[in-house]
Amino acid sequence: MKFEVKNPDYGKSPYTGMTKEHWLEACEFLLEGIFSGIESMEGQPVSRRVEFEVSYPNKNSSPTKASAERFEGLARSFLIAAPLLHNRPEAVICGVSVREYYKTRILEAVTPGNPNYLYGLQELLSMAREGEDTFQHTCECASLVIGLDQCKGVIWDTYTAEEKDRIASYIREFAYGKTGAHNWRLFNMLILGFLHQEGYEIDRGVMRDHAQTILSYYAGDGWYRDGHRFDYYTPWAFQVYGPIWNRWYGYAEEPWIAGKIEQYANALTDSFLSMFDKEGHVTLWARSGLYRNAASSPFASAYLLNHTNVNPGLARRINSGALLQFITREDVFVNGVPSLGFYGQFLPMVQDYSCAESPFWIANPFVALTYPEEHPFWSAVEENGDWEQLGDATGYAETVMNGPGIVSAHLGGNGACEFRTAKGLFKPGDEYIRYYIRLAFHSHYPWEAFDGQGAEAMQYSLFYDGAKEALVPNIIMYGGVNDGVLYRKQYFDFYHNFQGGTSIDLADFPVAYGHIRVDKMRIPNKPFTLTMGAYGFPEYQDGEKTQVIRRSCDGAEAVILKQDGRQLALVAYTAWESVEIKERRGVNPAAENSILAYGKLRREKMYGYEPYVMISAVLSRTDDREWAEDELFPIRTITFTDEEQCGGYGPVTLLMKDGRTVAVDYEGLEGHLMI
Repeated sequence: MKFEVKNPDYGKSPYTGMTKEHWLEACEFLLEGIFSGIESMEGQPVSRRVEFEVSYPNKNSSPTKASAERFEGLARSFLIAAPLLHNRPEAVICGVSVREYYKTRILEAVTPGNPNYLYGLQELLSMAREGEDTFQHTCECASLVIGLDQCKGVIWDTYTAEEKDRIASYIREFAYGKTGAHNWRLFNMLILGFLHQEGYEIDRGVMRDHAQTILSYYAGDGWYRDGHRFDYYTPWAFQVYGPIWNRWYGYAEEPWIAGKIEQYANALTDSFLSMFDKEGHVTLWARSGLYRNAASSPFASAYLLNHTNVNPGLARRINSGALLQFITREDVFVNGVPSLGFYGQFLPMVQDYSCAESPFWIANPFVALTYPEEHPFWSAVEENGDWEQLGDATGYAETVMNGPGIVSAHLGGNGACEFRTAKGLFKPGDEYIRYYIRLAFHSHYPWEAFDGQGAEAMQYSLFYDGAKEALVPNIIMYGGVNDGVLYRKQYFDFYHNFQGGTSIDLADFPVAYGHIRVDKMRIPNKPFTLTMGAYGFPEYQDGEKTQVIRRSCDGAEAVILKQDGRQLALVAYTAWESVEIKERRGVNPAAENSILAYGKLRREKMYGYEPYVMISAVLSRTDDREWAEDELFPIRTITFTDEEQCGGYGPVTLLMKDGRTVAVDYEGLEGHLMI
């Protein structure tokens, strides 16, 4: 099962061929998969599950989760159905009237005594576990009202006054109920905004409290700090729900707050363009990766604002590219619906707050389907932003976002987006570390799960002699960009202070095919083995052996992993004693088998003046051509300040083969670190 673009329009959409008509066909395609998996069309749209250990409901989850899954299936699939109904009120999927199905199921969901009733707030509280006082229903009520607004004339306006009151009474409970101290405040705002829009009285003080709290999360460059971290919840929650709220309530009732939401939305889209690759593809990063192309949605919701800076041709190109990234792949679908994974099913990236229906949030960009055919989003010719200037050149374009501590690069050599993140803090051993704390994230190479046995993908791994497993960093701090070099710092064993902690000063900068690392170890205890992995290299083709090619140049050692049409290289310059590879299984989101290239070094003396600075390059390309020497070994000379050339103190100067001179200087980094 996969989507095919039939009769593509390469005049209007030279990059994807996608028009509004194709998006509507994508809605029908997704609904066909959903409806084909429903055991009974008299029930809620609940998918046939294939995973039962992590996703809910499971043997360890709260009794409230059974109804939460049914509500998630109803509300999130409605985000696919509602935009379709806005354009095609008489749509029929699998022989079922989409309008009648959702009109009936929604009313049943809020009607006590009906078999499809989903329970109100007080009933959930009565069955909840100790300490459980917020519920997934709050989130799904928000999706429900978005859908009801999108196809207002098709479903909501056809309810009787009593039926509308019944729905309003149900969602009102959750609007005023306790919510999460993060993006969830937006759910309450949307429910209240919908009620207000439909003529129901609301408590304006409650609305204002939620709205001012949302503004307080703002960090700069369009990004909100969601809880205590930065991730895609800014683009797919804050920057979608904020504009909707502005339209329903904010512009008329809270113009100052609405003005800030609009300002922040425009700031995000200005820089967020840099986080999509040449094909418009999304990079796997942070939690909830199974929402996939929902990350592109700010470029669709921007047109709900009174004023937007977004280029419509570029906005549609990114949204269409991100959508096609997933729905055109057969491995994305399990039993007709998107899997719990990024591509195929992948348990290491699934969180316990997700269920089989959670991926339906991929519909967030479908808000654009409420715009008429003549709207610029649909009528403009596709554009591809700075990729059109980069073309197939060997340059790069970099964007610095100090607010969230993200530096992203468009790489002209391979068409990839590669970004480096910071401002992440977790308890040692927290499973979320693998989603957030990496040296870099790459649109062509999704992160791999950690196995604790030594080298890990795109991260340092520290193995003390006698330890049972290796350590990976659990905190990464942002030091800013100076003269084109990004500075960060990470600790392996951070608990509550930095005294005596094991750390690495990170410094890196882009080149056309990837990035250069100039990192300084600060590891007080010995003996240890330290490794640093490149990206995991998924073995896509069955039966095709990955070529392992070794090359050297002026003391630098490179390992190249190569399959048809793609290559990944790790180049080690200083400090690394060897470059090795290992085969892995079950840790890569894109393939069952993968190969990891990594650098390795050993320290045994407790104190001794040995090489401190580890210089390397991680590079990739999307062809079979042999690497030119200047491409594979982009550094001409390396000069340290100390006469021993160990990098114990002072700046490190790199003369690059592209003509640049890059000076890396860690002085003062400690005073500039941010979390």
